[in-house]
Amino acid sequence: MEAVKIGLIASSPFDLVKAPKARRVNAGRALTPDEAKALIRAAEPLRLGADVTLLFCQSWRASEVLGLAWEDLDLDAGTAQIRRGVSYSTSVGTALGSTKTSGAEGIHYLAPISVERLRQRREEQEAERALMGAEWPEHRYEGEVVSMVFTTSHGGLANRQAVTKEIGRAAKAAGLDPTGLASHSGRRTVVTALYAHGGLDLADVARHVGHANPSTTAGYVRSLGHRPSDTARQAAQLLDPSMS
Repeated sequence: MEAVKIGLIASSPFDLVKAPKARRVNAGRALTPDEAKALIRAAEPLRLGADVTLLFCQSWRASEVLGLAWEDLDLDAGTAQIRRGVSYSTSVGTALGSTKTSGAEGIHYLAPISVERLRQRREEQEAERALMGAEWPEHRYEGEVVSMVFTTSHGGLANRQAVTKEIGRAAKAAGLDPTGLASHSGRRTVVTALYAHGGLDLADVARHVGHANPSTTAGYVRSLGHRPSDTARQAAQLLDPSMS
């Protein structure tokens, strides 16, 4: 640019360089309802199988699932509250923090399989705590002691990478291709299932998954399922004179 300014060259050579083509970003993968059921069944024997279940059945974010404490759950009533999340930073490492959005907070109703897997997780964790004894670490959030649901076998906070590996193991056990499956695939799966196969309105789906705006929810839909053919059929019934 300086050479152009002082008249050494007439124009900048950078003007002749073509910008590289933008790479298409992978929109992310969602499972069909049958595939999701197979994955959840296959996750049953895994140490973090309850985590996989909550991701693909409850639609929660991985950070919200990892931030669950036993104090947040009423398994007899089949309800849960999301009060915190787990995040990672290079300066602090894995730590407890606030939820991504306020829409995630409040009462959530658990599917029967979620309750079953959480009861199983509690029994397994009790055995792990017994082995560690006094060495089991204490976790605090906003000044209060919290008993985390998902931990390492030594009581530390579990991380997203461990969950992603469990999803891959469950997928292989279920005979599914694990390519592109990660912790956020559960959220895409639930949104797509409710909208494309369950026939729910996007606003209802948005409330269920904790989105403030249905337009955000629309971005998670990976298939329209039978909605286009259903819409065409309704249009024909209303407007086609031959069907009167």
